[in-house]
Amino acid sequence: MNHDFSTKEGLANAVTWTQEMLNVLTNRGTWVIPRSGTVVQVDKAMKTAYITRTKLPEDELELVLEAMGWTVVYRQ
Repeated sequence: MNHDFSTKEGLANAVTWTQEMLNVLTNRGTWVIPRSGTVVQVDKAMKTAYITRTKLPEDELELVLEAMGWTVVYRQ
């Protein structure tokens, strides 16, 4: 499956994968991305993702969430 974010198909695939992952979380649930140490709290009602910690940048995550119509907020 193409996950090259620079292509329409790749971005669409990433959006689909991310939406399916978010579907299993409860509102205000927490998603941890091990490869980067990123901790994301999701507010499904407000379509907002709060990134509270990260060791490595997750630029693709922000790109995909914004393509889904979500807002990304960075917290310390």
